[in-house]
Amino acid sequence: MADPALLFHDPSDRDGTHVLLIGIGDYPWLEDGADYDPALHDDNAMGMGQLAAPATSIRRLADWFLDSQGFDNAERPLASLAMLLSEPTPARYDHPRAKPAARVPRGTVADVEKAVEAWVERASGRRGNALVFAFCGHGLQSGNPVLLCRDYGRSRQNRFKGAIDFEQFRIALSTRQPDQQLLLVDACRTPDAEAELLGQATPGNPLLSIFSLAGRDSAPAQQSVHFATSLYTPAWGRADGATLFNDALLAALTGGGADQTAEWWVTTSRLHSALATYLARISSQEGIVQRPAAQTQDFRICKPERIAVPLYITANEPDIWKEEVWIDAMRGGALAHSFTYKPPAGTGNPGATPCALRLVNPTQRVRDVIYGVSARFAAASRFSATPEEIIAYPPEVTCELRVSKQP
Repeated sequence: MADPALLFHDPSDRDGTHVLLIGIGDYPWLEDGADYDPALHDDNAMGMGQLAAPATSIRRLADWFLDSQGFDNAERPLASLAMLLSEPTPARYDHPRAKPAARVPRGTVADVEKAVEAWVERASGRRGNALVFAFCGHGLQSGNPVLLCRDYGRSRQNRFKGAIDFEQFRIALSTRQPDQQLLLVDACRTPDAEAELLGQATPGNPLLSIFSLAGRDSAPAQQSVHFATSLYTPAWGRADGATLFNDALLAALTGGGADQTAEWWVTTSRLHSALATYLARISSQEGIVQRPAAQTQDFRICKPERIAVPLYITANEPDIWKEEVWIDAMRGGALAHSFTYKPPAGTGNPGATPCALRLVNPTQRVRDVIYGVSARFAAASRFSATPEEIIAYPPEVTCELRVSKQP
């Protein structure tokens, strides 16, 4: 039977990467949902409501996998991509490489179960395949992580009938054939005291049964599991955009997680390092704290054609940011990048990192990551700065300008 979640499939007889993306934002039986009744569903809802960010985040991730300048893995190229999206109206996804104007399943637990079965079937024919699973939506921590599908709360007597027991799913998945498995969980991990008090340590549908490891030489698959947030804490998204984790994830996949010692491949261990770096900066800018967590074995994900490393400029003399500053980044004696900083309207110091460049290392050779950074000021300025040399390794680099000031 055809898989309605399948948007892209390359049937080539070779090792490949099989992707399953799930974005759940419309929850009819949670607050402000189409079928929500406070008198009937308030206990199950526990303050949870509708989400705008999952659909945006999953679409962005799908675009990256399908775009010509996105996912690049010569060892395991993209073999299939399936998607489920829960939005107020049935969702469609458009991309030149995807099934034309495809309407995707809406993400009930039954939809997810069918999609997971088809995804695993596609990938299990070759031991050398890779799996990617990404979920974005509501989540809870009830002994183990629980991911909420679109129909969570529909059953008043068994609210977790519409949920995924992620830990049991992860364990069962590790008994399947594909050797490399990347799992991305962009959901809250806040505690569910009610379920714990009732002794439901792992509520939800495990989606898969555990197989014997005899077919895997008695060893489970390599897994790299990345959570958007730490245990018992929330994950954050924007009402008019993607989640913070999605921003960090795409920055990491496009080069922030590249490892020089692995020929500049994005590896799972460096992915976690980049996620931690980017989420720290993004969440700080949003005035919150969100720290990712991981359980990871190391393998290679993709190899970006070009690696862009953000460069953040600070200075020992903060008053320079009250006037215009020209920042130049030189490489091999030639101007590689430049940035003109203009102070914002109003007065005061705009902050410690007021400007950033993206340093692109086009050939990924060591000599291409060495830059000279200098600052120029207007002729009437009292400031001058000493050029600095930096090494632009991902995920990011900072440079503090040593500024002198005339009396």
